[in-house]
Order: sequence, then structure tokens, then C-alpha cells
Amino acid sequence: MGTADIVPGVSGGTVALIAGIYDRLVGAIAALHPSPLRHLLRPHDPIERASFVDAWREMDLTFLLVLGSGMISAVIVLSQVIPIALEEHRALTGAFFLGLIAASVVIIARPVPWTRLRAALAVGAAVLVVGVASVTGSAADPSVVLVFVGGAIAISAMVLPGLSGALLLLVLGQYEYLLEQLDAFLEALAGLATGDSPSAVVEPAVVVAAFCSGAVIGLLTVGRLVNRALERDRATTIAVLVGLMAGGLYPPGRMAVNSASGSASQTGMAIGLAVVGAIAVTAFDLATDDLEYV
Repeated sequence: MGTADIVPGVSGGTVALIAGIYDRLVGAIAALHPSPLRHLLRPHDPIERASFVDAWREMDLTFLLVLGSGMISAVIVLSQVIPIALEEHRALTGAFFLGLIAASVVIIARPVPWTRLRAALAVGAAVLVVGVASVTGSAADPSVVLVFVGGAIAISAMVLPGLSGALLLLVLGQYEYLLEQLDAFLEALAGLATGDSPSAVVEPAVVVAAFCSGAVIGLLTVGRLVNRALERDRATTIAVLVGLMAGGLYPPGRMAVNSASGSASQTGMAIGLAVVGAIAVTAFDLATDDLEYV
């Protein structure tokens, strides 16, 4: 799921669905609540300790911690690779992302029972995303507050099969910035072992902490709202999701066009990588199309 969510166009929620843990994940997220922490105020009391253990099990925190550890590990590893691809092969990377997202849009839109209202909502969502991406794409590095909001929004991808957290961050103009800050944070931590100044850790640590804090708040708020929307009108919610994803084609498309050299060889490679991305997502969908989960 961590690997999927750091690549725009691939959904961690879809991976959870395929792995058979989607319902358990959504249920655990919906059960999250900070109130059991009050039991820790009296650790000497056996009743309070027992109440905390019961709350831990009810929220399925062991499952969430193990899953979260795996996701964080994948994000850390890929955060060292993707920035290199964006720096050295920006146009080709944008084309690959474009193929991933385009195929995801088609796959998610296919089973929706479309009506005029749902189509209008999808178009409106797409226009909104393009508008936001147009503004954020030319903006300076986001503030800590915006990073916090980005974390809260991106985490909603965990409960929305088809929508990638990385795609949301790309639309918000925070994707590359957050990868850079995470890389700087990890490098600064490694530098502490060799005697570097702790001050180098502070700036990227603030950004990482703001994003993680937003993600936690998002799990307790945005995640629940999305879950309710799916329960009330799944088809319309998915239609809006399709619009958001379709609008999400704009940032990688802009990246590919603006960074292209215009040579025939690069154009051919870009088209080829876009096709590879689309085929990868389509093959992934076909291979898992007949799987059923409870």
C-alpha cells in the first residue's frame, strides 16, 4: 500500500481491497478515537489497564501499526528513487504517471451507472482539480499549515479505492516538495550518527511532523466522512472520484509537456512509458477482477 500511495495513479485502497484487508482497514479507521488514552493516566489501576487493552483491540491498533510500519518502510525506500527520476527524466516520469492515472480513470469509471447528474458532478470535480493544480503548480513551497492540510486530504486515499494519495499531493503542488523534505530529513538523521549538527534536522522534521499530524487528524475526520459518503451513495461518490482523477491528469501532463525536449526519440519514449503505465494498471485490474472479499 505504501508503494502504491507514493506513485500517482495507483491507489493504496485498491491494494488493500485486493489483499482482502479493505473492510478491516475501513472498520479500524472508523473505530479510531483518542478517548481511550485517558486510561493511561492511571496505569497502576488494573481496571484502567484492562479498559485500555479492550479499547486497543476494539480499534484493531496492532493491525494498523503493522500495516502502517510496512507502508512507511515502502515510502522511505521509494522516496530515494522517485526524486532521482523526476530530476533526471522529468518528462518521461510525467508520461509514466499520466499512463497510470489515465488507465485508473477508465477502470474506476467503467462500472459506474452514469446519469446526467453524476456526469455533471464528475466534470465539475475535474474542473476544480485543474483549477487547484493551476494555482498550486506555480506557487512557492507550501507553508506548514498547507502541509498539514495536505496530509489530512492525502490520507483519505486509504479509504477510497482508485484514488492515490500521491495524486492528491501532486494536484496540491506538494508532491515533489514533500519528497525533498523527507529525503532531507532522512539524510539529516543519518548525519547525526556521524556528528553533524542537530540543527539540520529541525526544518525538514517540522514539515514531516506537520504532514503526519495532518494524516492522523485526517484519519479521524476525513476518512470517516468519505466512508459515510460511500455508504450513503456509492455510485455518486465514485463518479465524483472519477472526476477528481480525470482532473489529476493535468499535473503530470503539464510536467511531461513542459519538460520535453521535443526530440522524436524522447517523444516516442514518453508515449511508450505512458502505454506501459496504462498496461500495468490494466493488467493489475484484470488479474484481480474475479477476486471476491468479505
